[in-house]
Amino acid sequence: MHIVLHECGHLVAAKLLRLPIVAVRIAPFTGWRNEVSVRPAPSATALPLRMVLFHLGGPVTNPCTAMVLVTATALTSTPLTRLALLGAALLAALLGVVNLVPATAPHSDGRKLLRWLSAPTATRAALRAGYYQQEVTRTLRTMARAEADDDCLGDPVRDGNDPRLALAAFQRRLSTGHAQSAAEFLADAERLAALARAGSTDPTAAAAIGQVLTVQFGLWYLYDAVVNGSPVEHREVLEISELAQLAIHVQPHMLSARVAMSLAHLLNQRPEHARSLLLYTRPGGDPPDLCSVAFLLRAIAECHLGNRADADTLIRAAGGDYPQLTQVVAAIQAADPVPPLFAPAPMADT
Repeated sequence: MHIVLHECGHLVAAKLLRLPIVAVRIAPFTGWRNEVSVRPAPSATALPLRMVLFHLGGPVTNPCTAMVLVTATALTSTPLTRLALLGAALLAALLGVVNLVPATAPHSDGRKLLRWLSAPTATRAALRAGYYQQEVTRTLRTMARAEADDDCLGDPVRDGNDPRLALAAFQRRLSTGHAQSAAEFLADAERLAALARAGSTDPTAAAAIGQVLTVQFGLWYLYDAVVNGSPVEHREVLEISELAQLAIHVQPHMLSARVAMSLAHLLNQRPEHARSLLLYTRPGGDPPDLCSVAFLLRAIAECHLGNRADADTLIRAAGGDYPQLTQVVAAIQAADPVPPLFAPAPMADT
């Protein structure tokens, strides 16, 4: 009951602070984490203060409950009942206090409070980056569905080195938010890239791997260049270009392959080639999510080509379905002059 009241405290705080609630999970003794999940906009007004108050909502509820229980002991003359009420009050107080200690658990309210109090700017930036990765993952899920509908990959072979199984596992970890260090993530990506380049890999499987890695890393190179001011390195442009080539050579008709190749062209400072690949995006025939990404990438190309009005039109056509990516593209579109964001590298014509 104390756990339920704790989460209800968070829920009430979220409602009062007008924080968008996306999930409420209360399942004691099941192994699941009990939580109230909110999804505030990274640019929301007074966000650090509102998040501090939200995370305090649960721990404050527990000592309040303890005070009510202690007060209730005066209403009973039965020693056993009084003892039970005092024990419940002590448990409530301990739950609230322990949850405020940052070192108790990685997801404790105390640790989240400390982040918002000590580094609000960095925490807000991390929130924005997390939402951006969700949009990248959403794009990859759409690509995976398109591959399944196209039925071009076939059935995977039950082999530890099968590229289809390796790709499926990689996508599953991305879509489920599986906890993974940066080193482990990069090692998995490098293994996938090696499988895609291997001569024994089926071309359609290599193309699917090329698309996934190009979109995952290409969109993040874009984010790093615009938001973090870190242009992509020459070596990384070459790797992205090679992977995108695998996709476009096998599946030139698919929008997912053209999106991947357009990213490679943008990173390679060839906006006219990126634009030409995305000119004939079909909102009624291609997956809506991929169409939105294609419109936004083409908007970047138009900005680099000096067509600001066309870029504005394409941003509106994307419909706001990808708010974080839209903000990144709008920042490029608003720059005057458009900065050279990416390091050029030689790449064969496609």
